[in-house]
Amino acid sequence: MTTTGSLAWSRRTGGTLSPIDRLRLTAQALLTRLARWPAFARQRSGLDDRTLGRFDTDALPLPDSADARRALDHAALLTPGWLYQHSLRTYLWGALLARGRGIAFDAELLLVASALHDLGLAEEPRGCDFDDACFAVHGARAAGRFADQLGWPTERRDRLAEAISLHLNVRVGLAAGAEAHLLHAGAALDCIGARLKEIPSPLVTAVLARHPRQGFKQRMAAALDDQATVRYASRAAFLARLGFNRLIQAA
Repeated sequence: MTTTGSLAWSRRTGGTLSPIDRLRLTAQALLTRLARWPAFARQRSGLDDRTLGRFDTDALPLPDSADARRALDHAALLTPGWLYQHSLRTYLWGALLARGRGIAFDAELLLVASALHDLGLAEEPRGCDFDDACFAVHGARAAGRFADQLGWPTERRDRLAEAISLHLNVRVGLAAGAEAHLLHAGAALDCIGARLKEIPSPLVTAVLARHPRQGFKQRMAAALDDQATVRYASRAAFLARLGFNRLIQAA
């Protein structure tokens, strides 16, 4: 069975949802609600936040490899400031969540995925000539082409593209790969506050001071509304019908 949002799915469908895909996303939403444990349950399961409470965001720099720098420059060139800052916060939230839960990950791959994950939102959808029915699929393909320019091997390029294609799903488990899981988690935290309580308030304040939101709620909600209107058979449109923009505004 091909996973909705996966690279194989995006290549086959271009991002157009089938009735089965809609059913799967609805099931993901239900599972996400069930997974929202109270704080005491997280602690009993070994997910205590005290380790992060002693952590300084200055000790969490962005990866400084040549490929990471090129990805950041590419994103800064193609995305507006508010969306670029969202991409940087996405990486930091994902890295902090990984530290809190002891998840090992490829920092460079997560940074490049975070930097490029919303390239599909950077283009104005109205009147745009595009082949992809989903902005995440569009962005995944653009990121894959960029990775080719970096000389990444096929397996690493596909991990990047898959993480970006999957990130618009309601739920992305660790089975999809640590970087895909953390990209989704970081983006969801920044958009709707998912798992925010796992990060102590001083760390949240520090991240927002480094990378301010710049009217993010209103701008992201407007961008997704445009996507839902133009790419009406996409996950963005489906999430809009589920009330995703209300979650953004309430976060």
